[in-house]
Amino acid sequence: MKKLVFLLLGGLLVSWGGWSLAEEKKALTELKVPVVKEYEVKMGKVAFPHARHFLDAGYSCGTCHHEKKSKVDGKMVPTPMSVEKVKALYAEGKSPFQCKTCHGDLKKAQFKKLFHSNCLSCHKAMKAEGKKLPTKCRDCHVKTKKVRKAVEGC
Repeated sequence: MKKLVFLLLGGLLVSWGGWSLAEEKKALTELKVPVVKEYEVKMGKVAFPHARHFLDAGYSCGTCHHEKKSKVDGKMVPTPMSVEKVKALYAEGKSPFQCKTCHGDLKKAQFKKLFHSNCLSCHKAMKAEGKKLPTKCRDCHVKTKKVRKAVEGC
C-alpha cells in the first residue's frame, strides 16, 4: 500500500513539473524574440543568433538576461530573469530584453565589456570542452564592404 501511495505522489509531482515547464514554454512562445539580433559596432556588424543559443544549445533567456545579482561563493552571480518578471515588465510597457530597461543608458565601453565578458567567457569554456565556437574578433565582427557610388556621366 505504501508503494502505491509513493508511486501516486511521485506521478503527481512529475506531472505537475511537466505542466509547469509546459506553461513556462507557452509563456515564452508568446514573446516576440528576434531570431537573429544584429548590432552595428565599430569593429563590424555582429549577429547574435537567438535560435542557435536558445534551441540548439539549450539555454534559456535567463542565461543572459538577469534580474539581479547575488553573492555565491564570494562571486556576484546573476539570477536568471523569470517569466513572471518578463510579463511584469511587458505589462508596464517596458522591454525586458534591453539593458537600458533596468540599467539605464550604458556607454559603448560598458556594452563592449559586458558582451565580451559574457559571450567570450562562455565560448572559450565550451571550446575547452572540444566544441567548435568562434573566439576570435573576426569570427563575430563582420566588416561590411563600402560600395562606391558611380559618378553620373562617367
